[in-house]
Amino acid sequence: MKKTLSIICLLLLLYFPMVAQKNTHQGLMNRLIDTKYNTELYLYTHCTSQNQKDSALAIYNELRWKIDGLIYQLSADMITSNSPRKMRLLNDWCLTNKPKKAIDTYIYQLNEIEKFYATNIRDELTKTRTLNLTTNVFYLLKDSWTILNGLSDIKTQKTMALVNLLDQARLSDPLVIIKQIK
Repeated sequence: MKKTLSIICLLLLLYFPMVAQKNTHQGLMNRLIDTKYNTELYLYTHCTSQNQKDSALAIYNELRWKIDGLIYQLSADMITSNSPRKMRLLNDWCLTNKPKKAIDTYIYQLNEIEKFYATNIRDELTKTRTLNLTTNVFYLLKDSWTILNGLSDIKTQKTMALVNLLDQARLSDPLVIIKQIK
């Protein structure tokens, strides 16, 4: 009995690190959504203090500019080629971290976004974490489901639906977030 229990414990100890390691990579949309809502939360919490408002807006707008650049470039390339292939490749790279030559530009942009986000926002938010933007996540998921649910087999409609889905992941206008404070 003790031997069996010891073997089970050993197997569990070996299994859980492998499971945890497999789940460390997020897909493209997960990364963008995480960045979007945590950055909006960062702006919301820092604009309540007048001392931090200007620096929070500067950080927010720089990250917004970087995300918009990635999303608009990816969307334009998908529309031009009438294919979601580049988004699929970028999503695959996000999940596996295996470099792909066809999407080097997007990988560079996404790495720059991640680096800026990690140093300026993620570390700051771990100190003060709240859940006041849950409603926005619900609406994004609802809109995303509506877009994906309405897809037909026509390639152009699929590509445009993915472009609309990417557009939902852009950061909001900072004035909209600041108005929520008042």
